[in-house]
Amino acid sequence: MGDGTREFPVGLQRQADAGGYGLLAPDEAWRRIQTGALGVVDVRDAPHYEAGHVPGALCFPLPPTWMARLLRRWWLHKVLCAAQCPSVAFVCAGGTSTRSDSAARAAVVQGFAVAYRIAGGMDAWHAAGLPVEFGPCGPCAPPGDEAGNASDRDGRDAAPRPVCSGGG
Repeated sequence: MGDGTREFPVGLQRQADAGGYGLLAPDEAWRRIQTGALGVVDVRDAPHYEAGHVPGALCFPLPPTWMARLLRRWWLHKVLCAAQCPSVAFVCAGGTSTRSDSAARAAVVQGFAVAYRIAGGMDAWHAAGLPVEFGPCGPCAPPGDEAGNASDRDGRDAAPRPVCSGGG
């Protein structure tokens, strides 16, 4: 279920097939971003995002442990508005990180029409010579919420800020 233009490493393709999402080469992802057909979510830690990220990417750090990820994944649907962002890609540090795999699987389960993982992550993005932008990791969940369990000042559950950075 790759992008149809490239061969991907067998292990990466198996993960994508098992997770029900596709793979995109960085150059194909960039082409789709430029046309507005793809939203990108960067699942690396905030300091890595701030040091350089895909232009227009939403900062959505996923914790490195599986248990913490499970607690945080349900925020994806509320943050990204699946109905308004039918095509979304996730990017992490490099080809060996499993954060983007976890996020893409969660997106599939939560009803995104099309979910991708950018093959090779930011390592491959840089190697392809594609542009990066710099800036702070904005809040995609209530401030101070590292595990997705936040509440506002009145003690009620605070809703995350819905974002759609592409896909129409």
